[in-house]
Amino acid sequence: MNGKPPFFTVRQLTPRQALAPDASAQLVILPGMGLATEREVRETTQTVQFATLTEALVKLAAPETIIAGSCSGCFALGQAGLLDGRVATTTWWLAPLLKTMYPRVRLNSRDIVVEDGPLVTAGAAFSHIDLLLHLIERFAGFAVAEDCRRFMMADSRPSQLPYLSVATLLSAAPDLQQAELFLRRNIRRQVSIAELAAACGMSPRTFSRHLQRVTAMTPTAFVQTLRVTEAIRLLRTRGLTADEIAARVGYADATALRRAMRKRTGRTLDSFREEQYP
Repeated sequence: MNGKPPFFTVRQLTPRQALAPDASAQLVILPGMGLATEREVRETTQTVQFATLTEALVKLAAPETIIAGSCSGCFALGQAGLLDGRVATTTWWLAPLLKTMYPRVRLNSRDIVVEDGPLVTAGAAFSHIDLLLHLIERFAGFAVAEDCRRFMMADSRPSQLPYLSVATLLSAAPDLQQAELFLRRNIRRQVSIAELAAACGMSPRTFSRHLQRVTAMTPTAFVQTLRVTEAIRLLRTRGLTADEIAARVGYADATALRRAMRKRTGRTLDSFREEQYP
C-alpha cells in the first residue's frame, strides 16, 4: 500500500510497489487476506494499514476500472464504500458479518462470483479461481477462459450453497441452534416459523430478526437451505431416487425438490450426483 510490508492479523504481505492512483488501470484485484473469523475481520479493519488500503481503493475507483475482490478481501471494498448499493458476495460464513458491517450492500451469498457494474466479488478460498476465470473471460473472451479452465481442471461452480454448513453459520448463536436441531428432526414434514421460534424460546418476530442478523437469511430461506443441502448430501452418499430424496427432506415430489434446488443453487438436481463431496 505504501511500498512497505503491511501486517494484518495473521500474516505479512510484501508488495513490490505502493498501491497508488493510476488513471490507466483497467483492473484491480484484491485477494482474500487470510481472515476466517469475525474477530480477525473486526481487528484487521481497525488497523492503520487497512485504512491505507481502503483509501487507495477509493482513489482507484473509476467507472472504467474493474475492481475485484474475493473472500475476506471483500471487506476492504465494503470499508471503502464501493459496495454501497451494489450486489456482492463473500465467503459464505462471513456473509452475515459483511451485511452487518456494511448494511448498504445488497448481499448475494448464494453465488460464487457476482458482478455489478465495475465491481466483481467472489466467495471463499478457492473461489478466487472462479473470480480469475470470470475476469479472463471478460477481458480475453470465452475461448481463452475455457482453455484456462481445462488446464487448471476447474469445474464451473455457480453456487456456494452446496458448501454451506448451517451448523457453522449458527456456531456463534447457541440460542438459534435449537431451530436447526428441531428442523433436522422434523425435516420430512412442513415446519412453521412459529414452531422454529418456539424451539428457540422466542416469539416468531424476534426469531426472524435474530436469524436474519446471524445468517443473512429469512426463516423461509433458512428452511429451504437446510432441506436442499441435506438433499445434496443424500444424493451424493446414498443410492436413492429423486422422489425418495424429496420425501426424506420434506418435499411433495421430485418436481418440487428440483424447483427448490434450481432456486437455491442455480443448478439442477442431477448435476450434483456425479460430483465428489466438497
